[in-house]
Parts: sequence; C-alpha cells; structure tokens
Amino acid sequence: MTRFSCALLLLLLNGGVVPAGAATEDIGGWREAVLSVSDTVAWEQVLTDIGGWEVVRRGAGDVAWLELWQLPATARYSEVLMRNPGTETGYIRLVGFRGVPQVQIRSNGQTWETGGIFDLNVRVTDVATRFNELQARGWQGFGDPVRFTFGPFVVREWLGRGPDGIVFALIQREEPPLEGWPALRRFSRSFNSTQVVADLDASLRFYVDLLGFDIYVETDGPSDTPGPNVLGLPHNLVTEVSRRTVIVHPTGGNDGSVELIQFDGLTGRDFSELAKPPNLGVLTLRFPVADLLAVAERLAAGGFTPVTRGLAPLPPFGNVEVLTVRGPNGEWLEFFEEAAPCLPTKC
Repeated sequence: MTRFSCALLLLLLNGGVVPAGAATEDIGGWREAVLSVSDTVAWEQVLTDIGGWEVVRRGAGDVAWLELWQLPATARYSEVLMRNPGTETGYIRLVGFRGVPQVQIRSNGQTWETGGIFDLNVRVTDVATRFNELQARGWQGFGDPVRFTFGPFVVREWLGRGPDGIVFALIQREEPPLEGWPALRRFSRSFNSTQVVADLDASLRFYVDLLGFDIYVETDGPSDTPGPNVLGLPHNLVTEVSRRTVIVHPTGGNDGSVELIQFDGLTGRDFSELAKPPNLGVLTLRFPVADLLAVAERLAAGGFTPVTRGLAPLPPFGNVEVLTVRGPNGEWLEFFEEAAPCLPTKC
C-alpha cells in the first residue's frame, strides 16, 4: 500500500475532515494538457510543421489509465507526447482512443458557451503568419487576429479552432515586451488554459479558496469600442456584453495557469456533462503536486469527491499516484505525485 493510500484511509476514518494544523499542499502549475483526438498523426503534423514542436514519446497507452478514466478494459489508446523544444513544462499529450464511443466535448461551441476546457494558450512572435498557415490546414476561428488590451498587456490574438473542436489561442505580446521566453520560436510551450464558466465565484471558491491558488490578473467589463473582437461577439454588442476574467495559478504566475471567463447576459449550451474521457477535445490538465494526500484532504473538505485514484505510469515522468476530480465547471482535472512506498512511520 502506498503512502497516499494509507493516509487516505486515515482521512476516511476521520470522516473526511482535514486534521487541525494540516500543511498546505504544494501544487505546481499544470505540466501538461491531454488532448483526446480522432487523428494523432494529423495533430502531430500541425504541432511539428507549424508549431515547431518535437515528439518526446510515441507509443501505446497503459491500461492503468483506462481504469483511472473509467473506460472498459476492451478500449485501447495510443499517445504522442509533444513539447516546445527546450522546455520542461507546457507539454501536450495527444491521445487517440479505439474501441469506445466518442463525441466532441464542445461540438461547434461558441465562445460564451460553458463547460469543460475551452482552449490552450501559446505565445507566438508572428500571429499573422501562424494564422495563415493554420487556415491553409483547414482551421477556422471566431474572427481574424485582433489587437486589444487585456489588463496591463497589449496583445494580438487569434482563437483558432482545429479538428475535434479544439481551440488554440495564439497570443503575440506587444506591450510590455515579452521577456524570459528563450525557447519561443514558432509556438511557445502551452502556458494557460481557459474555461468559460456559468458561475465564476464558484470556480474561484474551488481554485482559490479550496486549492489555494493565487490571482494573477483580473478584468471586468465590456469592450471600450465597438468592432472586431477576439471572442467573436457581434460588433455592435461588444460594448454592452460585460465579461469578467480571472487568471489563477498555484503561486500567482502565468505558466500552467487557469483562466476563468464569465459572460454577463449571454447564454447558450453547457458542455459540462460531456467533459470526460474518452470524448474528443481538451480532456484534462495535469498538475504535479508534492503531497497528493493534502490535495485529497482539501478536496474532501470542500465537498469534491475524487472520481478515481490510483497508480499509473506517466512517461517520461515515471510512475505516479493520480487523483482525478471534476471541478465546478465540469472540467476533468488530474493531480499527480511521484509514487513512493508507504513508510511504517507515515501509515
């Protein structure tokens, strides 16, 4: 039995109450995003040819993850792990399932429709060129690249939608000048992921109050002037539709952060029920933690029961203990810790 399993048993015997004086867990920004895709080869080509990324691992998936994803033992999957060369985080793991029914998580979703994970963000130095290259591959979006101000930043951005309903935000920073990204050539590492939520306060209670994340940046209000906008809103309504946006991160940074957006006055479909394996789309974000038990305690105290937990190989990171949970927006999240034996003094 692992240290996590032993300690979790004590937690359950204690009625799910966090012991007094429990230490706050050390959660890192998410290290990788898992994309459930219908064609891993096509996605690999896009990330290689246009994004300039490289393959870290390619091969069959392990059956242990099928249990963690609550999929039948008859299912199979292959995976391709990719990264921006020269980086050790912001990976993308492409997963292609076989032998199990699938639907798109956010089929033809609009920017204001809620549920699941909306997009992944990458930095680019030339958004116009990447826009043209992706359009030539059949990608579409919610509008052409747009220049706008977001909090203290001036950016040019395009929300591009590729196969399987997956959206990438291509962001070119103009002001202040971008610093500290030496590996940025075509696509940077993926550094932020957006959720469009129905109740932003509930999401903040989950990420900030429960998990201890800090706020990186927060904005609230409509656009200042009518016209084209990155979200594809009607030009004449963009000054009337208020949006509240909050970016949160375990230590208040913007590398492996989660962006939460709530629209005021716009409603549509909610995709929360579909945001789970093996459906197609941005499937999950994986957060490394130093103490998985502390995460389990914090979630239990907040009323969030883990969907699954167990051991699984996560190459190239080794064997890990994994806890999966559905967040308040239906998002499927995975927390993992390097597997360790259960020591008698800690059981």
